[in-house]
Amino acid sequence: MKHNRLQNRIAGSVFTLPFCVAAAIAMWWLPQQAFTIPHALGLALCLLTTYVVMETNARQHIIRIRTRMMSCVWLIMAASLAFMHPLGKPLAAAAFLCASYFLLFRCYQRHRPQAYAFHSFLMLSLGSFFAPIMLPMAIPFFLYLIVFLRSMTSRTFWAGILGLAVPYWCYAIWSFVTGNMESFVARLTDMAQAEMPSVEAITSMPFVCQVSAGVVAFLSLISILHYLNTNYDDKIRVRMFLYIYASQTVLLTAFLVLQPVHYETTMALLVASASPLIAHYFALTGSWFSTIVFLLSLLLTAGMATLNLWLTTFTPY
Repeated sequence: MKHNRLQNRIAGSVFTLPFCVAAAIAMWWLPQQAFTIPHALGLALCLLTTYVVMETNARQHIIRIRTRMMSCVWLIMAASLAFMHPLGKPLAAAAFLCASYFLLFRCYQRHRPQAYAFHSFLMLSLGSFFAPIMLPMAIPFFLYLIVFLRSMTSRTFWAGILGLAVPYWCYAIWSFVTGNMESFVARLTDMAQAEMPSVEAITSMPFVCQVSAGVVAFLSLISILHYLNTNYDDKIRVRMFLYIYASQTVLLTAFLVLQPVHYETTMALLVASASPLIAHYFALTGSWFSTIVFLLSLLLTAGMATLNLWLTTFTPY
């Protein structure tokens, strides 16, 4: 593998992350020409999530060279989407999902992974208050524990179930004590609702939403196809983690197509899941084709950021 291509030099540079942080701060500030409290809190949470992504790579060595590309891709993608700027449901859901991944990967072939499993599923459950899709996401997470992480036991299963249940137990108790059980029932009812898939629902999405989803889906597809073709270069443990990211990316893309009404939260989760795959592709490829894709991805991301932050004003979908 060559390491003298443009994307390799950028991936290995110590200046890449500081540059991306500065670019993200600028993109956070420019649309409204000021830092409101929700936007400042959103930036703080995004930077905290960047640190979680960085720690995930540092502890698990998902990219086998010294690089901060995982954090950089997440940061730039998040900064390019205007709905992720204020502290709200999309950003909160993505932060909980990144934390859940970090804890889930700690379960890999552990003799007693119950504590990590409990907290991973707890993050999923907390995230489901912002993105309802995160609660049924527990089903593939249990499958990952069996197939990829090889750490499923009866205790691990019940630890995961307990992690899912605790936030809703607390919410139910609080609703009962405050005499507001209607809100608890309404939340459960809202989570069970779904719209019938239709082509009209997709075509009626705002143009900026279609472009943003297309850019992320395109980069994800290129990264997944490349990884499936070259996964033998990674250690078995790392392959399992990247298979999880790839599976999550495919599932979230399918959900976005079937339920575009949840565009904002699903896109935030998709960016959180696809960023490691995209970073892995750019950091570890050295062909002329990957250089072209890298330059094209920069242009596409710049166009996506321009549409989202400056040229388009739209009602959240």
